[in-house]
Amino acid sequence: MDVVAVQVETWLRAFTAFAQNKRLAQGFLQKGLQRKKWIIVGGGILSYLMWVRYRRYKYIVMIRKKYPNPLDVLNNPEIAQEIHATTMKKEFPSTELALFKTFTIPTISKLLVATKQFEHDASRRAEDTELLLNEIVDTYGRIQKQLQKDPDTPEEDIQAQWKRPTLALERLNELHGKYSILNEDYIYTLSLFIFEPISWINRFEWRTLDEREINALFRVWYDVGIAMKMKDVPDTPEKMLAFKNMYAQKKIAYAPSNWKCGEPTVRHLLSNLPRCLQETAYTLSLYVLPSVLDTEDVVAFRLPHAESKLITYLFRATMFLRALFIRYWMLPRSHYVNRTPFYATTTSTGVDRYVPEFDYYQRRIYKDGYLISELGPDHFKPPFCHEAVIQPSFCPSLLAKK
Repeated sequence: MDVVAVQVETWLRAFTAFAQNKRLAQGFLQKGLQRKKWIIVGGGILSYLMWVRYRRYKYIVMIRKKYPNPLDVLNNPEIAQEIHATTMKKEFPSTELALFKTFTIPTISKLLVATKQFEHDASRRAEDTELLLNEIVDTYGRIQKQLQKDPDTPEEDIQAQWKRPTLALERLNELHGKYSILNEDYIYTLSLFIFEPISWINRFEWRTLDEREINALFRVWYDVGIAMKMKDVPDTPEKMLAFKNMYAQKKIAYAPSNWKCGEPTVRHLLSNLPRCLQETAYTLSLYVLPSVLDTEDVVAFRLPHAESKLITYLFRATMFLRALFIRYWMLPRSHYVNRTPFYATTTSTGVDRYVPEFDYYQRRIYKDGYLISELGPDHFKPPFCHEAVIQPSFCPSLLAKK
């Protein structure tokens, strides 16, 4: 019996050891699978981050190789248009403060208040201004976007696009010609269109601008200034920046008209919110604006609240985290963000009109389309149709004669 007992005890010990070893093996196996899973997940994340990094910086690496001399961008308007379109309509198609900051110059704000456009319909004025400027500077991006959709787009349709900036400039000059605007105010506004986006991007976006991109912004808007018949336009980025700083120091000052332009603009920017929240959002914006604007602009608007260090910190921290997220986690855009369409849409009356490709605000001012020559106040609409230079279907009077 002792022998049997010993044998049974031996079997039990062997079974227990086997069970323990099996559990141990299973534990090692499970840990190995978990480790392998985390290796796969970590490798996937690392691969994605490397892919984002490559794609994010592919464009800027490309233009540095394509145009090794940054001065080539200044001297060649076609190169400038190419780089401007990609930088401002793919890399950084964000809203900036250029137009808003013009309101801190009393000679500008008083004239704008006198037109009564802000009083009657600030949203309409903002839309007219944006579409006119887009028609002037968006041609290259609009063509490239169309070629992405349809590489076989007829050449005559492409060439017709280059007539649109001329029409828009003629319309802009026509509207401005009805007022007495100081040449220096023109140039200062031009300088804001160049350097406010540069300042905003370099402070808050996911990378800073390359010298070629800065030169492209300058050249595109310099050409606009020349086409608008401005006199003594500074002919280098350095000279333009010096003029901007000098004129701001000399001319930015408080005037009641400043906020009469600023307030309707802020309310317009908040118009997408539910009506019950708009007034609260406007009140909050008066606390935030001093953290966004320069000190002299806050003084010129005579905003009711001084800059809060806490709000400034929260604003800058938010923008910093946003920039990090975009830089490391978001793939770049593959298309140009253009509101102006390549082709016009034929309306029910048989007239072709440009319908914006998208709207920032719920109120769609041009949901039925627009003609370039009719942008601006209704009482300044032209007596004849300018768009006939593009195609007769824009002009119902020409169609009626056929």
